[in-house]
Formats: sequence, C-alpha cells, structure tokens
Amino acid sequence: MLRFWFVVYNVKLLPLLWLFFKIYSFFNSKFKEGFAGRKDIFSRITSHTFIPGRKNILIHSSSLGEYQQALPIVEELKKGNFNIILSFFSPSGYKNSKNTDDSILKIYLPFDSVWKVRKFFDLLNLDTIILMRYDLWFNFLYEAKKRRTRTVIANARYDENDRTWRIPLVKSFKKALFGMIDKLFVIDDEDYLNYKKELKGFKSDIIKVGDSKYERVYEAAKGFNKEEIIGSNIINGKKVFVIGSSWKEDEEIILPVLNKIIEIDSLLLTFLVPHEPKETKLAIIEKNIASKYENLKVIRFSNLSNYKDENIIIVDSIGKLTKLYSIACLSYVGGGFRSGLHNILEPVIFNVPVFFSNEVKNSDEDEFLISKGCGILVENRNGFYRDFRRLLSDDELRKQLSDKCKTVFEEKLGTAKKIVKNLNL
Repeated sequence: MLRFWFVVYNVKLLPLLWLFFKIYSFFNSKFKEGFAGRKDIFSRITSHTFIPGRKNILIHSSSLGEYQQALPIVEELKKGNFNIILSFFSPSGYKNSKNTDDSILKIYLPFDSVWKVRKFFDLLNLDTIILMRYDLWFNFLYEAKKRRTRTVIANARYDENDRTWRIPLVKSFKKALFGMIDKLFVIDDEDYLNYKKELKGFKSDIIKVGDSKYERVYEAAKGFNKEEIIGSNIINGKKVFVIGSSWKEDEEIILPVLNKIIEIDSLLLTFLVPHEPKETKLAIIEKNIASKYENLKVIRFSNLSNYKDENIIIVDSIGKLTKLYSIACLSYVGGGFRSGLHNILEPVIFNVPVFFSNEVKNSDEDEFLISKGCGILVENRNGFYRDFRRLLSDDELRKQLSDKCKTVFEEKLGTAKKIVKNLNL
C-alpha cells in the first residue's frame, strides 16, 4: 500500500499541488514569499556550523502557532548535547519566530519533491524528527522511514469532526502517512483511543503525554511588569476588556454590545487587537465604528500620547496582545466564527475569564475551559450581551471565575520533559 501511494502521490497529486501553489502565489503574498524563502535552503544548511559528535534533531512547525508549542520542547532539548534545526512551512512562522540562539539553524522545509527531500536528508543527517501536531508530507516521511530516521508527532490531536477519515480513499492515504510515524505523543485519552483505532495494524507507538501549549503559555507569562505595558493614567479606575485576534465576524458581535454597555458603565475601556493589523483593515474598523456606534470613541495605540479618554484603543502593531491580557478583567479571543480559535489560554494564565466562539473547531482547550468554569461560549449577540453585562457589573462573580482560571494549569505542565524522555535520545 505504501508503494502504491508513493507512485500516486508523485505522479498525480504532487504535480497538481505544486501547480496550485505556484498559481496561487501570484495572488497571495504569503505563498510568493514562501517560494522565495525556499531558494536558499541548502546553502543555509551547508553554511551553518554543526557541533561534531552531536545528534541532529529537527523540529518542524507548520506556522507560528505550532512553533509556540514547540518552544518548551526546544528548551528541554537545549539541556542536552544536540544540534537543533527548526523548520517551517509558512512564512508567518519563519519570519515571526524569535530565535536568539545562533547554534540553532532556522530554515524552511523544502517542497516535497523526491530529489529535494533526499538532498535535505543528505545534508542534515538527522537522528530524530519532531513534527508539531500535523503538517505531514509524504515524500518527507517516506525518506525518513527509508533511512530509519526516527519520526514523531508532538501534541498529536485527532479531530473527530474531520470527515476525511470517513472517505475510504483519503482515509487510506492518511493511514499511510500516519503509519510512517514511529511515535505519536497525544494530548488526552480520546486522542489515544481514536489513533489506536485508526492505526490498528501499524507499528506506530501512541503515548499520552499532554499538550505543550500549556507550558509555553505558562512560561511566557512569567516576569511581566504591568507598569511597562501602558501608562497608569489611562487604565487606573477602568474595567479593562481585551479583544484578541479579532476577525470581522467577531467584531460584528462585540461592537454593538459595547456600544450599549458604555451607556451603563462608563468605566469600560476596550483594547481591540485585530488579527493581522494591516492599515486597510484598521481603517475599515475605524470607519465602521464612527458610522455605526455613537457611544464608541476610538484612538490607536500608536497615538496614545494624544489620549483624551477614548473608550476603544485599537492596537495597530503586533507583539502586545499577551501583555495586554495581564491588565484585563475580561477578555475575548477571536477566530471561532471564521478561521478557528486563536490562543484562548493566554488570558487565562493571568486569571482573566475569556469569551469565545467555537463554531470553527480547531482545539480542545475550549471545552476544557468551559468545564473549568472560566471560559464563556459566545453563540450570538444577545447571549454575549447578557453574559458580558452580568460579569462586568458583578465584581464577586468575576472574582469567582478568576479563581477558577487558577486551576487550569494544574497537572498540565511537564509535557516537554515527558516527550524528550520517551525519545530515549
């Protein structure tokens, strides 16, 4: 079966995939940037200095979110004597990942053609490959298996809503992919049982260890100085509400509610952090608020030197969201109506109750936070108005939910250590 899919993939699927990416790159700047970034992969590898005698470990992340989950594993590996290589599929992960350790090589994963993958393996001589959550490429895994390079998935999650597991031909291809993995480090019991069922007959070892995302959020929250985030003259006495990674669909729910709430509670101060704050998007949001919501007064974060008691601050640069959560009393994390939820754990580490929608399912944290009592599901505007107004006006209730946030990270730490230990490097 593996040989069959090798032929089908390289003769039929891969040429079509390459053609799609190439055509799409003429209309999408990220795809175009990805093509350009891959031109110097091999020269970057050959010019990098690897320490002789050490095992080479590759950690692959599709994008920035997966890289954030990889960081605890990177830190754990740095305690040993390994050459670490970080690879990415998307430009957003490659560009925005912060790596200050010159001994660590950061590169794109090459396009999945046979000859490029073989050259990639020839140059790197990998001992172990750690794939973060997903982004499995057939030729890459096939070559690793042929060379007996150990391949594992960290934070492996089985999506029960993924209908492709129910389509016989696609299911066969996916089984071929996952069957080439040596170890799957899954998050919980459900993932364990589902993968056991789907991969019955394969030699893949399935181990429940938890989710390293919790560790990353926990470590990233350490050492924040709230005084350095924003002037006390702006937030003193205010009830700070932070909207993180919002899309148009989120804003259509939230902004009308804020317009009503301001009439009742003038102490509400909202920080709106749009997903990818490009100038065109910021201008549209400002125009929309000015034309529709008479009670909302807007200023950009970059213009706070001219602050005159505006009640909505639009954050027009990246890198501030996590810090803003630390000064909030309530939060909302976007994406659940559109692309899939962004990181809803970030506000919780600061004991901040979080609102979100989960119409587009892409994680398990939503159900976990709801079960803990510090996550509030948003299904429509009326429901959000009711819940938000109740929490904003009831200090004791907010404190109760804040206390529940403190229990979220209990027994959730130590995943990276378990993964590295199970690798027996």
